[in-house]
Amino acid sequence: MNWKGLITALTLLAAAAGWTGCALLGSGDDKKLEPYICQSDVIRVGETVRISFYDAPGNDPILGADKDFPVRNDGTINVPHLQSVAAAGKTYGALERELQTNYVPKYFGRLTIVIKPGDRLYTVAGEVKSEGRQIYLGETTVLRAISSCGGFTEYANRRKVKILRATGETEIVNCRKAADNPKYDRPICPGDHIVVPRSL
Repeated sequence: MNWKGLITALTLLAAAAGWTGCALLGSGDDKKLEPYICQSDVIRVGETVRISFYDAPGNDPILGADKDFPVRNDGTINVPHLQSVAAAGKTYGALERELQTNYVPKYFGRLTIVIKPGDRLYTVAGEVKSEGRQIYLGETTVLRAISSCGGFTEYANRRKVKILRATGETEIVNCRKAADNPKYDRPICPGDHIVVPRSL
């Protein structure tokens, strides 16, 4: 038996199997796609919080319905009487309860507070026809988000579109594949940043 030849053949076979495995792993196309759920009830920096104050005794001119408060870079909002209050990272319900506790009974004998999202945004940058911030109007996907910016430029690398999640996660999307199969068209959430790179 030619042991030297057998060892050489087995070595080549193992190397071929290893190369094939690396190609599949690196492509990302065959990885199982996990569903992504937007954390739509979490307040983020750069968004607007819409607060309504009801049932306060007297006619305090500062209070009223549907007042918008921007969430500043330090994560706070500036509300009547309380001034700076931390908001980023909290849910709307948690902030509602916190404000209720801070206002009643220190400032008002009774008060009803309702908090809901104001304008929420995502951004698209890179090789699109009109990059910039877009208002998040509800459920959307990476292809729809890019279409809202006029679509890809002729120099766009559609196979390696990057989603930088507001949560800190990163995803790479093959938008050519997503155009053919909706399961690859990943959801976009408030605060997400989409980057379309240039083809080399």
